[in-house]
Amino acid sequence: MQTATQQEKPHLIDRMGIPRPLLWGFVGLLLFMIGDGVEAGYLAPYLEGQGHSSTRVALLFTVYGVAVSISSWLSGPLSDLWGPKKVMWTGLWIWGVFEVLFLLLGLQPNNYQMMMVAYTARGLGYPLFAYGFLVWIAAATPARQLGSAAGWFWFAFSGGLPTLGSLFASFAIPRIGEMGTFWSSLGLVMAGGLVALLCTHEPVARSVSARRTLR
Repeated sequence: MQTATQQEKPHLIDRMGIPRPLLWGFVGLLLFMIGDGVEAGYLAPYLEGQGHSSTRVALLFTVYGVAVSISSWLSGPLSDLWGPKKVMWTGLWIWGVFEVLFLLLGLQPNNYQMMMVAYTARGLGYPLFAYGFLVWIAAATPARQLGSAAGWFWFAFSGGLPTLGSLFASFAIPRIGEMGTFWSSLGLVMAGGLVALLCTHEPVARSVSARRTLR
C-alpha cells in the first residue's frame, strides 16, 4: 500500500505547476533570455560613447523592434507548419549567427550600417525561440496545468530579459569589460538554447509538424 501511495504522489516539479517533460525547456529559456537581456541596460550608452547620435541609436532600436514584432507574429504560424522545436532551432541560429556579425563587423569596427543590418536580423531570433516554446507548452501541457505552465513561461521570459540579464551585465562589465560582456551574452544564449532543445525530449513538438504534413 505504501508503494502504491508513493507512486500516486505527484512529483515536486508537477506540484510546482511545471510540466515535467518540459522542465529543461524552461531552464534553457531562462538562460537564453538572460543572455538576450545582457545588453539591455548598456548598449545605448555604449553606442553613444562610440560617437553615435541619440537619433541614430533610437533608429537602430526602432528597426530592431519592428523585426521583433514581425517575428513574434510569425512564430505561431511557423510553429503550426514546422513544429515548435524546428522554429526554436531556427530562432537560436538566427540569434547566434547575426550576433557574431553584429559584434565582429558592427560593434568592433564601429560600423553603423553593419550594426543596423545585423542587429535588425538578430531581432528575428529571440521571438522564434521563445514563442515557439510557448506554442510547445500549449500543445504538450495537460489542460489542468496549462495556466501554471504559462505563468512559468513568463517568469523565465521576463526574469531573464530585463532583470537577470541586466544584473549579470552589472557584475560582468567591471570584470571583463563591455565587449567581453557582449560576447558572454552570446555564450549564455547558445547554452540556454542547447539546453532547451537537446535536453527536452517531449514528443509533441515533432508530432505537431507530422500531423500537419499528413493533412
